[in-house]
Amino acid sequence: MTGHPQTQQPLEPHTAPTMNEFKNILVATDTRLSDHPIVRESAEIARKNSGKLTIIDVAPDFAWTVKLAMHDHQHLHDLLVQEKAEALEKLAAPLRESGLEVATKVLEGKSSVEIIREVNHGGHDLVMRVAKGTDSRSSGFFGNTGSRLLRQCPCSVWLVSQNTTPVFKHILACVDTASDDAMDKELNQRVFDLASKIHQYHQGKLTTMHTWYIWNEQMLKGRLGQEMFEQLEEKTQRVVSERLNAFLESCGDHDSAAEIIKGEPAEVIPNYTVDHEVDLVVMGTVARSGIAGMITGNSAEEILSNIKCSVLALKPSNFVSPIKD
Repeated sequence: MTGHPQTQQPLEPHTAPTMNEFKNILVATDTRLSDHPIVRESAEIARKNSGKLTIIDVAPDFAWTVKLAMHDHQHLHDLLVQEKAEALEKLAAPLRESGLEVATKVLEGKSSVEIIREVNHGGHDLVMRVAKGTDSRSSGFFGNTGSRLLRQCPCSVWLVSQNTTPVFKHILACVDTASDDAMDKELNQRVFDLASKIHQYHQGKLTTMHTWYIWNEQMLKGRLGQEMFEQLEEKTQRVVSERLNAFLESCGDHDSAAEIIKGEPAEVIPNYTVDHEVDLVVMGTVARSGIAGMITGNSAEEILSNIKCSVLALKPSNFVSPIKD
């Protein structure tokens, strides 16, 4: 483990972070909720970045059993769409009055599919949504829609815990500075930049983490012998530490604590979030070459399935969603 001295730079209160890559934000909300902190948060980000906002809700199709039992199901569906549209306009009105460009839209169909199609149509660069919908039948922290967005949405996805104001006291930036891959380097920089800006806004703690392990450790132990293996382990940890520190220094970082932990990232990262009360993880996902919509890179699929806090997941520039128009 290595560390950097932590210093806090006071910012103007209630000022959202400048995140210039997010200028066309799609906010997926549930108009049945009595409070919408995610709408307010996304509006602040859009305002700070001279961006625009689209607030949506999704009207699901009725199940076929309902359609068979109710001869007027289409009329009821139309009423639901109208109610959601009116509720979205009430959310948008005060934001427009403040000078923000805001559109509203009711999508119809399966939530994850329609949200991704809307991202494709509207050229959005960020989707913000609660981690799990009120009607989700999923037992995990992220509902089915949230999980599909993390896997398949072509732009960055920010999922926040339900019914809470997104104030983050401990932010974890997950990077892989041991890799020389160009896509990993791109994501490392974006992950750190965004985590740092969010940290400055919320005035919480920022930790930058790199996990490492010895490839095929048990086999190497048996073939190299204990002494040589320990030398390999020590050298690997030293190189990893040097590269993470060099990365943070190149970023001009003086606020972040650095954590270098040995172990499988799919176990280390979720466990760390629990043990150290992390409330936001910022990480990249990497597309497997030739297979649209697959995420790997530091076992991203397993990491995301085990995390139980808010997540900002960044997609690489070459990511291709399997869901088309």
